Amino acid sequence: MSIYQTLVHALTSRPFKIEGNSMLPTLKDGQYVLLTRTSSPRRPLKRGDIVVHRHPMGLDGIYVKRIIGLPGEHVWIEGGQVYLDDVPLEEDYPIPNPDQEDPPQKEWWNAAGEYVGMGDNRPNSHDDSRAFGSVPAAQILGRVWICYWPPRSWGVI
Repeated sequence: MSIYQTLVHALTSRPFKIEGNSMLPTLKDGQYVLLTRTSSPRRPLKRGDIVVHRHPMGLDGIYVKRIIGLPGEHVWIEGGQVYLDDVPLEEDYPIPNPDQEDPPQKEWWNAAGEYVGMGDNRPNSHDDSRAFGSVPAAQILGRVWICYWPPRSWGVI
């Protein structure tokens, strides 16, 4: 990212405080991050992005989750393993104790503009797509791009 792009991101970002531990170990309770817009056609949301979104059914709540499933994908979970169009998802970010999770099978067929999001701390992330289904793009407030507080946690996400 160029210095110009970094400056534009910083000037158009908005702060957000992480509350809860559903994204451990990536993000921790009490950290502050900056969100950047997600509506840019030059940088669409991709699998692995961390986003902040409203509850997809209009209920109260703001959530921070990792994008697992993209528009047009068939996503399902069985025995703690996530599958995308019948292929096991290989996740290259830390997920604590994924084998402890044994939810009933969950399944989504994402329409255009819908995403499946889950917390990295799967056994302790109860308010994610497994609970309320796919998240429409219109409910996504922004993509997490940098942690700025506390100082020891500073860095690009």
